[in-house]
Amino acid sequence: MKYLLTIVLALSSITIAQDAPQIPGWGVYVGGAMNGVAVDPDPDGITYGRELNMPFVGVSRGIQIPGFPIPLLVGGGLGMRGYNFEYDGVDAKGSMSSNWLDVWATVPYPVGPVIAQVGLVYGTGLGSGKSKYEANGETTEEDLEGEFGDETDLGLLIGGAYPINEKIGINFGYALGLKDHGSDGTKIQYNGLYLLLGYNF
Repeated sequence: MKYLLTIVLALSSITIAQDAPQIPGWGVYVGGAMNGVAVDPDPDGITYGRELNMPFVGVSRGIQIPGFPIPLLVGGGLGMRGYNFEYDGVDAKGSMSSNWLDVWATVPYPVGPVIAQVGLVYGTGLGSGKSKYEANGETTEEDLEGEFGDETDLGLLIGGAYPINEKIGINFGYALGLKDHGSDGTKIQYNGLYLLLGYNF
């Protein structure tokens, strides 16, 4: 059977034949993300930036829902949220990262050699993370045990995938947080640029 395309999403790939879609089996993925936060209104005296968080690891699988014409790619694994910050005019900066369990689903659409993807990701905090603070030449690190354990997150996934071959591919994109994690009139939403390498069994 002649294949039209191979879709690789977060270490999974999906092949669509000319006359019928073929759903991939299990896949695995690993990668990282440049994460940050969107804060509204902009805080005075502090600048937020992106923090490299890794590894992201998980499993994936293609599914076909009866009556739905397009296959879905679904998966789940360990992810992270994080950001860094720097105080304006003061020799002080820091970073924060937290561990999450994420599940996601995307719809693929071929655009030339790249497979465009759009979907949703839902995460729940695992109650652990790390923070780092640097000021006046001194560094303080702290394990955030018990933090974020009661938090959940919802985000929009927009990205693409490029198949290297029938088994291996790369996935890249942007996760836009939809849930507000702020308080006292301040809106805080997680976001991140991710890059994943995947293998489909």
